[in-house]
Amino acid sequence: MPNRSLDTVLFDAEKSRGLDWGKRLKIVNGVARGLQYLHEDSQLRIVHRDLKASNVLLDSDCNPKISDFGLAKLFGWDQSQAVTSHIAGTYGYMAPEYAMRGQYSVKSDAFSFGVLLLEIVTGRKNSSFATSEPSLDLLSLVWEHWTSGTVEQLVDPSLGGRSPGGQMLKLVNIGLLCVQDSPADRPTMSVVNVMLSSSTVSLQAPSRPTFCVDDMEGFSGMYSGAYPRGSHNEVSLTEIEPR
Repeated sequence: MPNRSLDTVLFDAEKSRGLDWGKRLKIVNGVARGLQYLHEDSQLRIVHRDLKASNVLLDSDCNPKISDFGLAKLFGWDQSQAVTSHIAGTYGYMAPEYAMRGQYSVKSDAFSFGVLLLEIVTGRKNSSFATSEPSLDLLSLVWEHWTSGTVEQLVDPSLGGRSPGGQMLKLVNIGLLCVQDSPADRPTMSVVNVMLSSSTVSLQAPSRPTFCVDDMEGFSGMYSGAYPRGSHNEVSLTEIEPR
């Protein structure tokens, strides 16, 4: 793809200047539609399980394409969730029920989408598992500003203040709805697409995300020996098992 993956642009101080608000909206909408297709509209029902910025490819017009289906699982149309003992995915994007209990579903992908959406708005990588510094945890930071009414301070500085306040608040609200603790509370991707496309739909107030750092000390400690929190490199967990 001409522009490579989203992370190489979004998290680069110079390249991110080329991602104006319109392009970011295009990426958010495109990824949301892509997930809805995988979950509801394709012949096979697919849970991606590893949605993240590096797995979103951009063409020359910044149209997004979801890539890397190495961890994807097929679901029956009457199947709501599955359980695995082999946790696979990327720290910071994994839903709590999957990271701690091995339960995954379309709502796990919705959680990952919520993290990605918040990264696109803020230009910040969710670093909750890449550092021991709580102030760098994206979900904690967004929630703090959401509750204090200062969300506008989170907008990516590379946008130069050129982001419609109403649209920005709407995206943050949707992102927080997607990263709620209970899978039942998260919207499906079809509902997300309705929220994104409609100017009349009333959005619910989100609840505090589980993956705020102070809630996750026990979980992060499970892996601290193998993956030190001091590393700033992206850490992924993989599994080897039949699909």
